Amino acid sequence: MLVPRLVEVPAGDTKAQALPAGVGEGVVLVTGGTGGLGGLVARHLVETHGVRRLVLAGRRGLGAPGVDELLTELAELGAEASVVACDMSDRDAVAGLVEGVGADLVGVVHAAGAGDNGLVGSMDGARLDRVLGAKADGAWYLHELTRGRELAFFVLFSSAGGSVLAAGQANYAAANVFLDALAVQRRSEGLPATSLAYGLWAGAGMGEWLGEADLERMRRQGLPALEPAQGLALFDAGLASGRAALVPLPIDVAALRTRTDTIPALLRDLAPTATRRRSAGSRTDATSLRQRFAQADQAGQEALLRTLVMERAAALLGHSSADALDAERDFLETGFDSLSAMELRNTLMKDTGLRLPPMVVFDSKSPAELARLLHTELLAAGPVPADDADAARSSAAAAPEGPRGTESGGVPGGAGGASAGREPETLRDLFHSAVVSGRADKGFALLQAAADVRPGFGSVDEIDRLPAAVRLADAAEGPHLICLSTPMATGGVHQHARLVSHFGGRHKISALPVPGFHAGESLPTSSTAAVQALAKSVLDTADGKPFFLLGYSSGGTLAYATAGYLERECGVRPAGVILLDTFKVHDGGSDGVPLDGLALGMFDKEAVFGRFDSSRLSAMGRWVELVPQLPLTPVEAPVLFVQCTQSFVPDGDDASPDLVSGRAEPWEPTHSLRTVRANHFTLVEDRAEETAHVIDEWLASNETAADAVATE
Repeated sequence: MLVPRLVEVPAGDTKAQALPAGVGEGVVLVTGGTGGLGGLVARHLVETHGVRRLVLAGRRGLGAPGVDELLTELAELGAEASVVACDMSDRDAVAGLVEGVGADLVGVVHAAGAGDNGLVGSMDGARLDRVLGAKADGAWYLHELTRGRELAFFVLFSSAGGSVLAAGQANYAAANVFLDALAVQRRSEGLPATSLAYGLWAGAGMGEWLGEADLERMRRQGLPALEPAQGLALFDAGLASGRAALVPLPIDVAALRTRTDTIPALLRDLAPTATRRRSAGSRTDATSLRQRFAQADQAGQEALLRTLVMERAAALLGHSSADALDAERDFLETGFDSLSAMELRNTLMKDTGLRLPPMVVFDSKSPAELARLLHTELLAAGPVPADDADAARSSAAAAPEGPRGTESGGVPGGAGGASAGREPETLRDLFHSAVVSGRADKGFALLQAAADVRPGFGSVDEIDRLPAAVRLADAAEGPHLICLSTPMATGGVHQHARLVSHFGGRHKISALPVPGFHAGESLPTSSTAAVQALAKSVLDTADGKPFFLLGYSSGGTLAYATAGYLERECGVRPAGVILLDTFKVHDGGSDGVPLDGLALGMFDKEAVFGRFDSSRLSAMGRWVELVPQLPLTPVEAPVLFVQCTQSFVPDGDDASPDLVSGRAEPWEPTHSLRTVRANHFTLVEDRAEETAHVIDEWLASNETAADAVATE
């Protein structure tokens, strides 16, 4: 059995001894394509080790982006390189690849891989095959087909995700642990093998798709990303070590010891529990805090909790002091996104021993409101006995991902109807089962039936108030950018936070919630009522000033329909409409919209949002039913259509390959098309900076015209 352990890799110069003499005369096979890690390794072998003959294998072969530039660069360095298209999950294709290289093959570097992240419950056979095929199957085929060759080295690019809790990457972790075990087996047979279970590379491999916020989050967890130069130096050191399997994983021990979540078992010796408690400084355990809370008067209690929330929020945003934050300012405007909000919620649960709803941060709006909510909850909970400290922490950490008083899927009531010893099946569970079994249409029909028993409104006049807009950014000049949220369970004003952070305060920006997604809110019963409600919210938010409407995904459909209603029925013309990768629905249907892919991607986000409750799911069911019925006649306002160029689902050696079909397309010939190299989800997350730049340029070209638009 392979038991991973940390090995300190020498920091000295190992280049000279990394590859055996004479390797430069043979051919080295590198899988993983020409971009990302495959290209980096190819350059390194030529520049550092004098390799002069290379075969680069990737799923797209010569069709991969950047291939011509790489071949030119290698030729200028004096190397002869060829690029071959090969599906590493196909044994016959790999056999043809190895046979094509011939007897001159002297070394293999297997850097191919695919990602398809998701929680365990969504890991069906297709998702397992996609990830294990490129990495694990490909490695095994290379092992079998080269076993009789006199190879100087056989290097496998593994991942530390198999050793240090890669959340949402069960398939990827399994594939990489297989590579580590294969290297051990080869060594036992007297064959060369080195498996390098790397941590994340910055700007390469899977790390190419992470933004600065994601990298900063990893740094806070004590696992900073490797710079490419570091990774290549560790490539040399790993080969020179003579070991079968290593974990080249940079670790910031000081940051690791400040973590309050569960530390991966492999790293716990670096941050023992006692040391972590002493070094945490401002960190408090639930018992201590509750005791101090109980001993203070009301003013002292409020001050204690406000300080706690402010310090935790400041630390998560990278500020050295809580003084950098305004307690009354909205979390979204301060810079929180979905992931940092969930981190704050989890930290506060450990600090207080309370069980908090997944969206408590955004629902509370501001640090001051969140502190008031904690005050109310702690008064209701009472003090925790000193002997129960560990129980309190365990209770908070293990709390179901749902609001208090509901099942984890959000269905009110206790365990009524559940069989003895079994958890009850919730609306969420039934919908999830339908999605992962490829019956998303049946799942949405179930949600629509649930929506039918909720309160509804047939006209905007039938409801007292609509969900209030949230101000995300202020600017002294220029028109107002109003963002409409997607009517999905993952939707909400928070989904615009990452995008807004990249505008640098140049625009006044607000976000509108979609009615019905919170308990107690009414749902529209018709498309007319839906668009009336959205139009009223927009007019209230714009307050008579020029405005642009922005919508991402199905939120774009809401923005477009609302713009049309405002023009036709209210005599108000928006300054413009921005559609972010919005598929057009027509004729009362949703042909062309990848509902299965959207729903699977939505469940991947449960790690951030917690398990979806019945209010959010039933509201989504109603809006998915209404969106195809919205009137989508062409609007007079100028329209920007931002199109993704990459697939929903990762494939082959590219973490998110370019689409050749199935793209969302501009709805009218007059719409301005701009593209972003992102997929449907990274467009407003990891690639949000590029998306913001595209929007910024278009807004600048339309703001002069916007100044002339009069609103009522």
